Amino acid sequence: MGIPSQTEMFQYVLTTMSNHSQFTRGQAKNAVCERLNLSVEEQNQRTGSGVPIYESRTGWAVSWLAAAGYVERISRGTYVITESGKRILGENLNAAEFARRLQAEINRQNQNEGGQIAEQEDSISNISPMEQLDVIVKEMHNQLSHEIMAAIMSVEGRAGDTFFERIVTDLLEKMGYGKGSVTPASNDGGIDGIIKTDPLGFNPILIQAKRYKPDHSVGRPEIQSFAGALGAVTRGAFITTSHFSQGAIEFAKSYPHSDIVLIDGKKLTELMIQYDLGVSIERDISIKRIDNDYFEQ
Repeated sequence: MGIPSQTEMFQYVLTTMSNHSQFTRGQAKNAVCERLNLSVEEQNQRTGSGVPIYESRTGWAVSWLAAAGYVERISRGTYVITESGKRILGENLNAAEFARRLQAEINRQNQNEGGQIAEQEDSISNISPMEQLDVIVKEMHNQLSHEIMAAIMSVEGRAGDTFFERIVTDLLEKMGYGKGSVTPASNDGGIDGIIKTDPLGFNPILIQAKRYKPDHSVGRPEIQSFAGALGAVTRGAFITTSHFSQGAIEFAKSYPHSDIVLIDGKKLTELMIQYDLGVSIERDISIKRIDNDYFEQ
């Protein structure tokens, strides 16, 4: 059946719990998982913060159902379905209409308590608020990735290539692999950077950095040439602003003499964001949740 959307989950949770005299959030999550017969893969689908998606949607459903008065908390962490909850279930509404009625009831409850009415009646989404946050963060990271790549490509000529070589060695340093250096352009032997992973440089990582336009495909011959340049060194990273052909990927995976890691433009900008290279924090937001263990002791 799969994981219901957040909109579907409201009615699903209320229906699942209608046959229980009382339930906790944990019991609600377990009951929903069992009733949906979720596969291991579905149970392991997680939000960006690491919470299983079905648990996130179930937890938010309980919160919203309580806010609408369809379930009631009778003790720490323990809920029962109310008469209004039973009545709306008896109307056999579809998921969209149920969610609309749920939002309207929450608005009414807020108004009665002197709160503000939500500006949009359709503020309830098909995904949980944490998932909505994940989508926003992903969109912002995608935009930031484009800006990073534009900055990398903005420097023209050899100066831009040298700039890129410095970026990739800085990145591997940031990732904790060791001290990096750019090799002289006049005598690099096909190697653009070196990472010394120990003080004496016994186990180096050799780097080739290619600043290509996005539509350029790095092919198998270029990876073969890089493999030859590695010599007896057992680790190498080929990093480009473009992408790799399938032949290049297959050769790197099957090359028996060295571990060759391929990093394309998309992965490069993702790593730069992850390891704070060339970016700064504009705003740090702390997302908090209720500590149910504290209240259910």
